Amino acid sequence: MDPEDVVYVLRNMIGAVEPCGLIFDLQVIRPDPVVEAAGQVVCEIDGSPLFRMADAAAVALDAAVRDGVLSEEARDDHDVREHYATGAELIESFAAKKRKLPVAAMPQLRQLGSCAVRDSCRLRRLRVASAARISVA
Repeated sequence: MDPEDVVYVLRNMIGAVEPCGLIFDLQVIRPDPVVEAAGQVVCEIDGSPLFRMADAAAVALDAAVRDGVLSEEARDDHDVREHYATGAELIESFAAKKRKLPVAAMPQLRQLGSCAVRDSCRLRRLRVASAARISVA
């Protein structure tokens, strides 16, 4: 999906919500995600493939807020952890993802037992204006 497609999806999403209705937006934010095991950071994952899309969505949403199409009622930055029984399971789950685990960390990851990927996320509660028309660039 290209960043331009994000604007198209956002336009359709806002159009599908009734005037004064709520939208909950969950975005991955910086810093880069990390793999953790036994309370320690094992490696950092390059988050740029997700940040490219998240940044485009944030720009579009911020423009919609600035233009009065949406109003931001609440914001919560928090961590989300996805747990894996083993490092091998983690590696397998990343095989089809755009984000890639660092090659240099693979030997260590293969040896891991229980581990998790920690992503920083932002949840926003947005309200659609009474007469929303989106024209984000």
